[in-house]
This record gives sequence, structure tokens and C-alpha cells, in this order.
Amino acid sequence: MNKNRAVLLAKLEAGGYGVDPTPTTAANAIFCEEPDIEPLVKTLERNQVRQSYGNVLPIRVGEGMKITFKTELAGSGALGTAPHIGPLLRACNLVETINAGVSVVYDPTSDGDAGESITIWFYRHNLLHQITGCRGTVKLETKTNELGKLSFEFTGLYAGPIDATLPSDPIYPTVKPSPFRSASLAIDGYAAVVDAFSLDLANSISSRPDCNSATGILEYYVSHRKVSGEIDPEAVALATKDFWALWEASTAVAFTATIGQVAANRCVVAGPKVVIDDLKYADRDNRLTYAMPLMFTPNAGDDEVSFTFN
Repeated sequence: MNKNRAVLLAKLEAGGYGVDPTPTTAANAIFCEEPDIEPLVKTLERNQVRQSYGNVLPIRVGEGMKITFKTELAGSGALGTAPHIGPLLRACNLVETINAGVSVVYDPTSDGDAGESITIWFYRHNLLHQITGCRGTVKLETKTNELGKLSFEFTGLYAGPIDATLPSDPIYPTVKPSPFRSASLAIDGYAAVVDAFSLDLANSISSRPDCNSATGILEYYVSHRKVSGEIDPEAVALATKDFWALWEASTAVAFTATIGQVAANRCVVAGPKVVIDDLKYADRDNRLTYAMPLMFTPNAGDDEVSFTFN
């Protein structure tokens, strides 16, 4: 079997948590890279005394599956139409708001129990894992003149593989992503000279054990999040921008960055109250810069970060 022959399908579970909505290659194919899968298994050791030494066969209990992959950050090509990664973002406890003909916005929510979930069908050549009840987290990474990449990590109910023929007809999005430039990146209103930008939603995924469930797990849910990020601005005179004063006082400031330059194919990442979490000197081709981790904090509830496709 060939490692690089793989197909990933993902669909929202409209019928309830863990109810497989049967994703299709025509509507639910995810254009992704570096997919990987890991079973979450509990090994029950059996330590009975016997008349002789030696191992006693353990019992393995499959509880969940973890699947990771990367996608390109791109819009739908139509204003007010959700991007193809919309279901993935919604399964990361982000609420989708569609403004017809204008934009699609994704904001976090703290309602982890009622958050949306997806079913993922992952074909690795002719082996198929049908993973229901997937909820997860996402990290964004990009650099100047490179593409924005989203790294997803989902956890769902255990699903061992079955034999299945690799689909030959998945339909992938045709909108091409745009490189990170003309980004209007600003922190506290200052347009710093920045090369790299990253953001981590950092959702914590927890399980609800249940003896009445087939896998012993009722569901996986988002139990917490701590949104963080990082930029690498060039160092300037304090009179131009005093990052040290902002850091020392833990001053919360606005942050924004735009990935993509074309309408209907760009994403504005914004935070109303961002705090510089640390401040260290670095360099970029011998030019003095800062390694600047950021902490995204709420302004009024669940609004510490937003993703606006417009």
C-alpha cells in the first residue's frame, strides 16, 4: 500500500453527536497534507499470581482516535459563502456567522458540551477509518510570501480500520490560496515589520467516560482554550514603538492581520485585547528583531479572536 494515496472526508454531524452523516466525495473532500492517525488505547494489565513467571496477555480497549493534518487557508471565492474548511473550524468550537454577500465569521464559544462535531472518513490507500464524534483544535502558521497553513488535530470515538476501496473521484476546492503579503498586520495600531505570524487556538479536548457507550466514551468535548500567537517584529527606537512598555504593563492592545489579498479569498485574523506575553531579542539576517509571543484575551466574553473570510 502507498502512504501518499489517501483521501480525507469530513462532514458535520447534523443528526447528533457521534451519528455518522455519511460524508461524500462530491461534497466533503478536504484538500490536506501530512495526514496521520493514532489510536487512543487503554492497555489493561493483568497481574495475577501463578505457579510460574511470565507475561499474562493484556486486554486492549480502544477508546478514541486522534487524527492530524494540514490544510491551506483559502476562502470560498464567493462573498458570504463558507470556505470548504468551515466544518473543520466549527468542530473546533468556533461559531459560524454568515453575512449574506459580505463575509463569514468564526468566533469561539465556551459551550463545549453543545459544540458541533464532525465525522471524518480517512482512507489510507484501501484501509478506511470512519471516525465519529470528532472535536478538536487548530493552529495557524504563515510567513511572508508563503501560504497560510492550518494544522488541525481532532479526537473522536474509536474506529478500527476496515477494507475499503480508495475513492477515485473526490472533488476538491478550486480556489487557490494567496501568499502572506499586503497583510495590514498591526499591533496597537503599529504596522510592524514582521516576517512570521502564528496563532494557536489551543483547545483542550476531554472525554466523558460512560459505561453504557460502545467504546466506554460518551463523547469528546472542548473543556478549555488558551489562545496564543507569535510575531517577530523588527526592533525600532522606543520613540517609534515601545514594545517594552506594553510588555511590562501587560497592556492589552488590538491586533489584526490579513491573509490573502483578493475579495472572497482572504481571512482577517483579529484580537481586541492582545498582551505581549514575553519579549526576547532575536535577529533576521543580522537585523535586530523580537521573538514576541502573544496572549489573546477576551474583551467581552468569547471574543478574544475572530476569523473573518471576506
